[in-house]
Amino acid sequence: MANHGMVVGLDIGTSTIKILVADVRNQQVNVIAVGRSVSHGVKRGIVVDIDAVAQDIRTALTQVEEQTNQKFHEVIASVPATAIKMRRLHGSIAVKDSQHISYHDVNTVVRAATKIPLEHDQAILDITDSEFSVDDLQGVLDPNDMVGNHLGFDATAYIGPRLLISNLQAAIERAGLHLHDMILAPLAMSQTIVSDGEQEFGAILLDLGAGQTTATIVHQHQIRQITTYSAGGTNISKDISTVLGISEKDAETLKLDSGVVAPQFANAKNMLKIQPVGKNEQRISEEELSEIIGARVQQIVNKIGERLDAVGAFSLPGGMIVTGGAASLRNMQDVLQMAYGINVKLFMPREIGLQNPAYVGAWSLVHYAAQQSNVALLIKQSLYGLPLAIDQQPIDQQFVEDSSNNARPVKPQTTPSSPDIDYDYDQPVNTGPKSQKSWWQRIRNWFSDELFN
Repeated sequence: MANHGMVVGLDIGTSTIKILVADVRNQQVNVIAVGRSVSHGVKRGIVVDIDAVAQDIRTALTQVEEQTNQKFHEVIASVPATAIKMRRLHGSIAVKDSQHISYHDVNTVVRAATKIPLEHDQAILDITDSEFSVDDLQGVLDPNDMVGNHLGFDATAYIGPRLLISNLQAAIERAGLHLHDMILAPLAMSQTIVSDGEQEFGAILLDLGAGQTTATIVHQHQIRQITTYSAGGTNISKDISTVLGISEKDAETLKLDSGVVAPQFANAKNMLKIQPVGKNEQRISEEELSEIIGARVQQIVNKIGERLDAVGAFSLPGGMIVTGGAASLRNMQDVLQMAYGINVKLFMPREIGLQNPAYVGAWSLVHYAAQQSNVALLIKQSLYGLPLAIDQQPIDQQFVEDSSNNARPVKPQTTPSSPDIDYDYDQPVNTGPKSQKSWWQRIRNWFSDELFN
């Protein structure tokens, strides 16, 4: 395996930035340090303020460096699944004089396969399901040192906005770090938290993040579809803040400490103290708070459910695995199971200090990186031009180039894509008067009527 020793995983989220340091030996991962900082320059997982994110990265980095008493200089970063399209790639080259195939040949054939027409603002974010062919021999995982006349390469490319990786890389470099690798978040999660049987027979992975919700359909050990919806845990906190007139910080605390996903699971007699801005301390019931939370959760569940149902995902025998920060809200599993009529289970890391689904992004990142082979890292090198090295055969830097498909504007080509992504739900709708109305009526007025009628 190419990733061994200290592996530093960086998960840049909408609400928090997390860094995990793992000691990787023989594919065994031992997390030895955790850093966490509040995120100030990220929206829906996309870096929108490079300087702010760089500062937040340094804050989290300082924590892990103090815990381990050593300095770190490179990281593996997760890439969010925003506006992702999937496309099959194919490339082939002739091997000179039927000599032994080298990693130089692998680099060349990958670059040939990734030279595809893309819109000027699009780029290949990640590659998976890779296999090679040597002459008539199919299904080769690593062709290095094999003998043949022709080398072929087939894979699945994940295509998305170029700014996802350009802004991410700029923030990491601004923080004084080198980018060792980038991994698509749903890819890392699906390969590390979905069991082998679930990957084979099919399952849904639902990541309830802060800025967006991502549903990944896995079947026969491959990602079949990724769909995202631009609302998540942060939207719930903003709703609580706006409806109750409290600060977003207090709303986040109230949500995490006392939030229940649906009124039917709440205790109407349990009274909670709140401090509205500019007013005296007030009390609301747990049930009233759950109505605010439940409205937004219903919106997310309905929208994601429509897209999953459209492709028959609910018939997959593996059911649903739910994770992400918002998955920790009380009775989230119950609500999802009732809404979708399938088995739903929660996943979170077992390590001490990480037993919260909010850490799954960073956790899956270091575990996925630990499993990557030399040739998988070389494929990334060919794609991004990252300064990676292969253990058995170091790559001559003359062969490391930026993939030309990520540089030139060309005419777009029609490709299969995931369902369209909506960006209409960043703020609550219909901000009418809040006083002199019942709690439920206020919630009804806050969101679009179609969610309740």
